[in-house]
Amino acid sequence: MRFTGLILSLAISPFAFSGEIVTHSDLELMAVDGAKVKSSFFTDNSMEVTDGTHQVVVRYSNSFRDERLLQSRPYVFNITVDGDTEISTNKLLSFAQAEQKISTELDWFVENDAGEYQVETSDQLHGDGFAPYADIEGLVGKYNQKNNLQVTEGTVTKITTNSLIEQYKAATAEQKKQFKIWLINNDIK
Repeated sequence: MRFTGLILSLAISPFAFSGEIVTHSDLELMAVDGAKVKSSFFTDNSMEVTDGTHQVVVRYSNSFRDERLLQSRPYVFNITVDGDTEISTNKLLSFAQAEQKISTELDWFVENDAGEYQVETSDQLHGDGFAPYADIEGLVGKYNQKNNLQVTEGTVTKITTNSLIEQYKAATAEQKKQFKIWLINNDIK
């Protein structure tokens, strides 16, 4: 019975996702839609996702011939996934070239079934302390809250007053009641 379940799950799993986000070897995919990307020695720098708009966190990380390692701060930006989607940056051949480009700003490129484009806006995440990017999910959460962004799988939307009103109108009576209680409790503070 377990064997049949395994076969069935393997047959269905390719249809659960419609695309894959892949990065070049000099890039590290750190988070997708606010969730940390789990990586290990045996996995490549990729993640299966549904088609749509996704928020990604990527950083440049490269070890050069002279064995010096250079890493950028993590960058957060939105991409449109349409089938297999590859994220890349400028080809940086030397430590000095990479250091100069990181000090100004990296350019990000996306290529997928719909074509190729350059990411127009990206922001750097700034962490604090000894391991500033260990809690990447927390940093992304703070970034999204600060920028009024709501991120779910396949969509990234800016929260506006009108969208909040529409969500309230669509809520059930119980959800409206819970919201009013929350509002009264938090408005007083």
